[in-house]
Amino acid sequence: MGATEKIARFIVETGYLDVPREAVEKAKRTALDCLGAALAGIGEPVSRAITEYVSRLGGSSQASVFGAAVKASVADAVLANGTIAHALDYDDCGVKIGHPSVLVLPAVLSLGEHLGASGQETLAAYIIGLEIEGKLALHADFKLMQARLNHQTWYGSIGAAAACAKLLRLDVAKTRMALGIAGNFACGLSANHGSMAGAMSAGNACRNGVIAALMAREGITANPDIIEAKNGFYDTLVGPGRHDAERMSQTLGDPYYIESPGIGLKKYPSCYHTHRALDGIFKLLGENPLSDKEIAAIDVGTSERALRVLAFSEPATPYQAKYSMPHCIAAAVVDRAVTLDTFTDHKLNDPRIMDARKKVHLSFPDLPIWPGLADVGPDTEFVGNPVAIRTKDGRHYSARVDIPRGDPALPLSDEELLAKFRDCAGSQLGPDKIERSVDMVLGLEKLTNSGALIAALGSSRQA
Repeated sequence: MGATEKIARFIVETGYLDVPREAVEKAKRTALDCLGAALAGIGEPVSRAITEYVSRLGGSSQASVFGAAVKASVADAVLANGTIAHALDYDDCGVKIGHPSVLVLPAVLSLGEHLGASGQETLAAYIIGLEIEGKLALHADFKLMQARLNHQTWYGSIGAAAACAKLLRLDVAKTRMALGIAGNFACGLSANHGSMAGAMSAGNACRNGVIAALMAREGITANPDIIEAKNGFYDTLVGPGRHDAERMSQTLGDPYYIESPGIGLKKYPSCYHTHRALDGIFKLLGENPLSDKEIAAIDVGTSERALRVLAFSEPATPYQAKYSMPHCIAAAVVDRAVTLDTFTDHKLNDPRIMDARKKVHLSFPDLPIWPGLADVGPDTEFVGNPVAIRTKDGRHYSARVDIPRGDPALPLSDEELLAKFRDCAGSQLGPDKIERSVDMVLGLEKLTNSGALIAALGSSRQA
């Protein structure tokens, strides 16, 4: 039995009751976090544009678009919803996969709304999708990023197809077809980081998965061994000999990706590569109350891989600022906080922040791999971030953070997660509706129809 068949059998044979309770509880936390990011992202320019695009297409009214009185086909709705959820880059992070939840959850919720799936069916499909995309990423050479490909769309298309095949109750043969079709759709380019097309990578992955599963249901065929086939998914993505499809298929559910290595929840609405440095800067400022006017220079150690993503030393747009180490550090020093407001035109052009950006200097120190990732492989290039502040009168303060707050090894508390969700949802929902939404997500397994959750998240500033 080949790897793709083993993967398909895992998808078909795994049900809600087969998933460990710890994995279920973690999945509800990541779902709440992802939906919070979606609610906060509704007002972003890319979200407004993709919603208008979908609305103009017309067609069947199968699924809702987040934050709009618009329904569309499942494929169109999920393109919009995945994009909206990733619009602020405030959604979760996972080892070697980038942003796991946003590549799967919008697909599961949109298709689930259309099908009338139960909460348990929704959770099972979501966890299975995370498992497939996460394990695919773990067992491939991470140098993919050095090839300038956006790995999220590649792995996410397969993960979303797996989740949707589960919701559609496809058999093993058709699930293999769904994976094969999704492999044919998978694509993404890192050059689009910092642009609206970059935010759309999540929507594309979700749409690819939905379409692949629906096509497979109707009998459209593909290579049944797409993962391990010569010139198939893995070979094309990372090259022959740079993956272990068989090992990947043997580790499914043992443990689940969401359990180990786990999924991190973002404390700051910026690229995850800035988070260790930000934690370090806040540590120094907490211990040494300095004003930005006292600071002569700020030194930040990072990796070359990180700077392929953090490509904007002088960001021209608020979205580029999320991928700018100088902007994030400067805002932290000036405002003593990095929040959604940090990435607005007002803050981008704030004279004090602009001046502080010029004080940030980046280097590439020889550092060991980020603790906890040694088993993933040396090609990860995840390292700690040493930071140092030099004052105009000659003082010097330094710190190094290896594990950022929100990482699975240092998770956000329940209170921090709830505070983040309430802050994100506040622009769209009234207080009572926010609390009902929290209760629904954290009690998702109790819902007989997950469409009720979509209705609860409908945009309304009323209670």
